[in-house]
Amino acid sequence: MPTKKQIVRFMALLLIVCSIFLTWQWFDSKEWLRDVGLLFHQPQWLVFMFVIYLLSFLLKAAAWRIYAGPEVRFSIYFHAISYSLLVNHVLPVKAGDGVRAGLYMKHGGKSWEDAFHSVAVMRLLDMLVLAGIGGIGIVRLGLPSSWIWVTVLAGGTVILATAHYLPVIRKIPFIAKHSAYFHLKMLSGKGVVIIGLIALSWILEAGVIFAVVHMIGLQLGTISLVWANSMTIAGQIFHITPGGIGTYESTMSGSLILLGVDGKDAYRAALVSHTFKFLFAYTLGAYSLVRMPLRWSEMKTWIGRLTSHKKPSLNGNVRKDD
Repeated sequence: MPTKKQIVRFMALLLIVCSIFLTWQWFDSKEWLRDVGLLFHQPQWLVFMFVIYLLSFLLKAAAWRIYAGPEVRFSIYFHAISYSLLVNHVLPVKAGDGVRAGLYMKHGGKSWEDAFHSVAVMRLLDMLVLAGIGGIGIVRLGLPSSWIWVTVLAGGTVILATAHYLPVIRKIPFIAKHSAYFHLKMLSGKGVVIIGLIALSWILEAGVIFAVVHMIGLQLGTISLVWANSMTIAGQIFHITPGGIGTYESTMSGSLILLGVDGKDAYRAALVSHTFKFLFAYTLGAYSLVRMPLRWSEMKTWIGRLTSHKKPSLNGNVRKDD
């Protein structure tokens, strides 16, 4: 049986192959430069994209703070997300969450276990919200697999809501501890606010593709673009290149084509929106490097902790390899 890692790599390679095909068929460097130039020739759209994209990350930081604890300064949550974004756009693996957890641990005075727990939960809620938006869109489009999508989403939600009460969870103190905290926060009024902020952040992020399609003269509704953006971000789980190059273009192009956009125009919109997101990630990351500096050695250590050697033991402690 193939492992989860092998499946992710296979899907990522498949999407990259699709992107190479799209690039070979439709990429025109002069047209791309002209499209990117529209960002600067129509500065009102550039400002709109920057502000709304920045606001989406501020909302994510606010949701994380409500979940993890208001005693830690908001700026720590924000810069941790900023570093995560930067690392994911520099390295060919999605390792930004290690730096995100590490910075929160360092400046928030938390243990690695608690820091990683909160980051993992935020990622889980991100995917749940994106899956929800994607499912609504798939049902509205009437795609054949819509019932499968809805069933899986509903099943996952039920499992999350009831996991804390399952005997197999209660037998493992480490998992039971974090499951109890998750239920305490999410099955309360705070949980509704957290989910609402995360959902709004993803809706706002769709403002980037909204601006791009209008700049290049396409006509698509806001709801459709929110769905296309959500499907694209959900596809970033298959991330084996800096910033998800290839994966992003394939999933965004495919989503827009399903919405009735011409293939070449869909690829153009995907390419320009991804170019903006790269520029944004580097700009915001540079700001965080100045405001809350980190050494590469620190980031490398945290990435290593994320990807390899911190595993829970059955007595509730974290086993260390160092």
